[in-house]
Amino acid sequence: MTLRRPFDDSDELVLHRLFFALIPSAEAVEEIARVRGGLGVARSHVLDHRLHMTLWALDLPMTPTPGIIADLCAAAATVRAPALRLVLREAVGNGQVACLKPGEPMPVLKAFQQKLQLAIADARIWPNRGFRFEPHVTVAYGQEEGFRREVLPISWRAEEFVLIHSLVGLTEHIPLGRWALGA
Repeated sequence: MTLRRPFDDSDELVLHRLFFALIPSAEAVEEIARVRGGLGVARSHVLDHRLHMTLWALDLPMTPTPGIIADLCAAAATVRAPALRLVLREAVGNGQVACLKPGEPMPVLKAFQQKLQLAIADARIWPNRGFRFEPHVTVAYGQEEGFRREVLPISWRAEEFVLIHSLVGLTEHIPLGRWALGA
């Protein structure tokens, strides 16, 4: 199924994105929202229920087939890892996107992401060309100026990771699966 954007003057197609992510805890979302509110005017802010840290992403021109979703779910089910402590320490904006980043290396997170990526590669599914894992949580789009500044650390314990189907441009996220960490 191919969707079109809901604007009267557009025949642009909706892009479908499948991605694995870590979702902040409710407490972390509150802290992220406070920081986001202090970053200034933006074209749009990422709504609280859509805040996430992307681990792996694949863009598709059409609705994903049940086969690719099943293969991604099967790959995710093979990944074993401890729960992860995530800490965001800096706000960074480049004039197009604003995000929160760790501000220092997180080797346990990197090892988990590589384990997930290898499991998906074993299923012969590849991420977007040029995809590089750079831990961050996007909070806004379309700010006029770039910036980089420290924030009070925002921390949460990720006890699961999720597979999400995003309808890019329609701001819709559909959870497709969840897998526990620490098991």
